[in-house]
Amino acid sequence: MKKKRLLVYASILVLMLGAPLYAQKVSATVADSATLTSGYEAYRSEDWTSAMFFFRKAVSGSGGATDETWYMLIMSEMYAGEFKSALGDCETFLRKYSFSMYCPYIQYQRGRCLHFLHQNENAVLALSDFCHQYPNHDLYASALYWIAESFYAEYNYNSARGLYERIVMDFPRDSKVGAAQYRIDSIDQKSREEKLLYLLKVTGEESLAAREDYERQLKLLEAEDKLGLRQQLTDARSRIEQLEKELGEANASLAELPARSDKVAKKTEKGGVHDLTDISTSASPEKTGTSQSGAPYYTSPYAPVVQPRAEGDPEVEALKRKARQLQYIIEEQKSTEETK
Repeated sequence: MKKKRLLVYASILVLMLGAPLYAQKVSATVADSATLTSGYEAYRSEDWTSAMFFFRKAVSGSGGATDETWYMLIMSEMYAGEFKSALGDCETFLRKYSFSMYCPYIQYQRGRCLHFLHQNENAVLALSDFCHQYPNHDLYASALYWIAESFYAEYNYNSARGLYERIVMDFPRDSKVGAAQYRIDSIDQKSREEKLLYLLKVTGEESLAAREDYERQLKLLEAEDKLGLRQQLTDARSRIEQLEKELGEANASLAELPARSDKVAKKTEKGGVHDLTDISTSASPEKTGTSQSGAPYYTSPYAPVVQPRAEGDPEVEALKRKARQLQYIIEEQKSTEETK
């Protein structure tokens, strides 16, 4: 009897001690359920920040840490652009839930994360593994597209174009066909631009070489012209000096001409005409004459005949003309030199 009572008391004690734990478990389950509900509501409203918060809180608890919750968290991070966090969560998911139905989707998202984080080589490897493991998956064409995008980002346009063409040809109804066709057109446009740039570069180099040669020839011509002008200036100065010297000599000759004429006249009168009053009047009439005072004079046959110079003497006029001509030439040479 006592043993039965002890068993009853023990059962009552166990129930009394387990009731709080059960209540906590029930309350935790309710809280996790509310958190998940809030996360779904935020996800439906495209409030990605709130969705990440609620799903992160859900996977932190024991009741909400399911493969579906992790998948929703990763998708919220992808839409929010939190690719680094999403990549870490993808690694965690594939490690914890390797047999989950969401594994193909997580592998696909992992490849996209690597591409958006500029790890294009790793992205190509991850997405290629997805295509190899799931050749009939609905995301197969999309995986090809992101592989092509990884090649495109690394400027491997030939490989990228082949994959874009495969999407257009083999999956004409896929949602990525429009984007793939746009990339094909972009690659073709880039190819045309590269050819044009190459032609412009070649022609530009030829034009630059021709321009440099032209400028070099122009500089040589300018140098030759300067040397020629210097020589011309030197010759002009020499000519001016010569003309000025000739002009000075001509002016000196003009200045000395009257004095020289007077000197010759005086010398002639002094040495060539004699007063011969002591000569007999019986001299020949051809060699005798009469002076202004009536006295006879005798002219020596050896005395020079002096012609008095008139005002219009041709020799004097010629010298004057030559002087004027020299003065005109000098002034013209000076004006030409100043103009140059």
